[in-house]
Amino acid sequence: MIQTTRVSAWRRSFLLAAALLLILSALAACGKKDSSSGAGSDTVIATYKGGQVTEGEFKKYTTFYSMFDPSFTMYMSIPKAKEQYLREYVGYKVLYDRANEEDKKQAETDMDLFMDQYDLALKDENLKKAVEEADLKTEDVKGFYQMIVTIRKYWERNTSDEEMKLEYDNNKPSYNLVSVRHILIGTVDPMTGEEKRKEEEALKIAQEVKAKLDAGGDWTELAKQYSEDDGSKDNGGLYENVNPNQWVEAFKQAALTQPVGQVGEPVLSEYGYHVMKVEKRDDMQYEEISEDTRLQVKNGAINTKMSEFMTNEMSSIIESINLPKAEESATEEGTAAEDAVSSDEAKDDAATDEAAKDNAAESSK
Repeated sequence: MIQTTRVSAWRRSFLLAAALLLILSALAACGKKDSSSGAGSDTVIATYKGGQVTEGEFKKYTTFYSMFDPSFTMYMSIPKAKEQYLREYVGYKVLYDRANEEDKKQAETDMDLFMDQYDLALKDENLKKAVEEADLKTEDVKGFYQMIVTIRKYWERNTSDEEMKLEYDNNKPSYNLVSVRHILIGTVDPMTGEEKRKEEEALKIAQEVKAKLDAGGDWTELAKQYSEDDGSKDNGGLYENVNPNQWVEAFKQAALTQPVGQVGEPVLSEYGYHVMKVEKRDDMQYEEISEDTRLQVKNGAINTKMSEFMTNEMSSIIESINLPKAEESATEEGTAAEDAVSSDEAKDDAATDEAAKDNAAESSK
């Protein structure tokens, strides 16, 4: 319930790529040249040093992407976000061309597994219809998959142990495991997003729960009685030995900063108010971390390098972006979506600034 649900700017695409590889156990994979031809529309919407992107090709890519991120359709309705994703796609093509042949060969390792999962996904009639409308062929899907895993391999090969250690030292709190107990007094239904109660009402209940805990109340009993987090209510509200990057930002920051062993003041997240107690926080040196944590650190270092590439290089590589202009009268839904994205980006920027001050990591899920 308290896992991170929002991801900012370009990281959305690259974190999706990383998640895709993790799901398929394809961290060492890569692929051959992207075979999508841009069928459907030959209109050129982007030119860059070394190539161009047509409207049809980009439509295929965004259809492929939406299979792994259902919220993507909302973001694509926002002109700024659509342009950002187009720039990212250009960046992917550029990085693919930089990869060596060894990178590109290894994608065959898990291609069959990926295509089996893709075939299963196509049993969904809505997805099948979207694929047909985009003229997304099997070879296109293979090409996009190969492009993504090739880029992943390229970055892995170009990320040193020194860069990983720097990433760990700069963002140490986010890579050390935390054990937290919490009782959630929800304000929304996590499945539908509908309001369950007002924030004022939730806060009042949360304060009552905190008072009972401060008076010696039993976490197991109170969690069962009050908590609306199905993932922990039957376990005394406990999340044990968890990487805090998995949590939504407000919960994560409380887990990283709240004094160990104390019941803190109720913390408001997008789910409601959390009454929290940090049981323990690890404080390990880089040399002591597990292989799983080392993999997470490498992902963080790669994300940093990808961010630097997108920020420092793409402006000089892209020559023109020619997306069709959005209609002047935006729909109410589109406006609301843009406001939501702007709010998310503002929160992420603020969180990043604060994290830099406190030597804590950015959110990644």
